[in-house]
Amino acid sequence: MKNIKYLGLIFVSMFMILLSCSDMNDVHDQYLRDGEIIYIGRVDSAKVFAGNERFDLRYWITDPRAKELKIYWDEKRDSVVVPIPEHLASESIDVSVGDETPMTEGSYTFQLVSNDKDGLTSVVFDQIGNVYGSMFQSTLVQRFVKETSYNADNNQLIITWGDPMSVRDIGVEMTYFEGDEEKVIEILNEDGTQTVIDDYNIEKGATFRTMYLPEEGAIDTFFTASSSVEIIQNVALKKIVTASSFLREGFEGSNAVDGVISSASRWITVSDAGLEHWIEIDLGREYSLTSFKVYKYLYNQYLIPNFYFQVNVSGEWVNATEVNNFLGETYTGTFDEEISTDKVRIFVPDYEDNMVRIMEIEVYAKL
Repeated sequence: MKNIKYLGLIFVSMFMILLSCSDMNDVHDQYLRDGEIIYIGRVDSAKVFAGNERFDLRYWITDPRAKELKIYWDEKRDSVVVPIPEHLASESIDVSVGDETPMTEGSYTFQLVSNDKDGLTSVVFDQIGNVYGSMFQSTLVQRFVKETSYNADNNQLIITWGDPMSVRDIGVEMTYFEGDEEKVIEILNEDGTQTVIDDYNIEKGATFRTMYLPEEGAIDTFFTASSSVEIIQNVALKKIVTASSFLREGFEGSNAVDGVISSASRWITVSDAGLEHWIEIDLGREYSLTSFKVYKYLYNQYLIPNFYFQVNVSGEWVNATEVNNFLGETYTGTFDEEISTDKVRIFVPDYEDNMVRIMEIEVYAKL
């Protein structure tokens, strides 16, 4: 009786095993019904180089059966198909996307799928990359110019640049004329903060724009709008002067524009009472004046507290700035609007102790 029970259990166990094997085959059959799925080799590695409404893709693929590469982006709503040329397994292949149809700015996950043009495809290779455009362009800031100076004797322009505004600011591009020849140069940050240009044609002027690289390896450089190089220069330096008087030899009016700010180089007038004093500076041509400085030499009661800075307009002297009760040594006057003229003068009216002692007069213009 016991043997019959054991035989029954054996038959039941065998039936369950056979039933289980049948179920497992059913699972595999659904994959084998249409034959085994064969894939060709996918992209081994890739790199995206960001650009302006475009990007470059560099990829490596070793399977010689791969003939085409399909590049998807934007959740596969956009794509492009490019041929895979014959190449060595170690060689990279470059593809440019967006040159004909600009892309929308943004960050993307690019999906790369290779195929053999006969129906076999690879599994997906994902690569993250960026595309830049007008939004990035709107964030760019022009480089600050700390100082400009121009030497009229040798036509040399010196520009001192401010610090970069961001890590993406890589330098400036400058356009100017060397004589009559137009020059375009790139001044990178590693070139230093000062740029020296010889034989600069000041009449034609210069412009500059700041260069930005959105990320390392980017294929496009972005630029700010161009700005003019403004040279604020002392246009009175060593110009011809005419003075109302001078005390004696060695204190002529020319001392006031010789570039030497010292008691050893002064214009000093006569000291007779009841006199007006003035010094006229012929600038040589018309300039757009922005400001001026007067360096007085303070001596006893002769402080020159009151004077006028005048400009010549159609042969008439017009007051541009009236100074009253200024007892300091250096007076700086800035004009609300630029003043165009070819002659200026300092005029000191008749008042007690108005004898003039001026070390230097500087007149600044935008060139």
